[in-house]
Amino acid sequence: MAGYQTKHRRQVLSFLAQNPEQSYTAEELAAALAIEYGGEAPGKSTVYRLVGKLAQEEQIRRFEPEGVHLSYYQINSCHDHLHLKCTDCGKLIHMKESASEQLLREILQSNGFSVNEHQTVLYGRCNHCKGSIS
Repeated sequence: MAGYQTKHRRQVLSFLAQNPEQSYTAEELAAALAIEYGGEAPGKSTVYRLVGKLAQEEQIRRFEPEGVHLSYYQINSCHDHLHLKCTDCGKLIHMKESASEQLLREILQSNGFSVNEHQTVLYGRCNHCKGSIS
């Protein structure tokens, strides 16, 4: 159930929708919104409150990479396949639907386990980041 459509809520969702492959900490998001909207942007405490609510409503995704004591947020723009998340650059890669379905089917058949694809993200390194380190 979506909450009230306040100006600040719309700003957060709009900004994240315009940057779908990027993830932000609440602090980074507040700073980016301040640049984007100036004096009309939500304050840091409002951003922290909004990202919590939006993540709970599944409007945005919340990531907590292993070994990092920060949460990252990103627009939740699709629900029909798994996602790959680069732990170096933060890029979100949409797995091809056919490959995602095949993997989910294999997990179900081999383990009798049904994966919630809306909340499942596989972490690793993208080709660009793998190639940038010798």
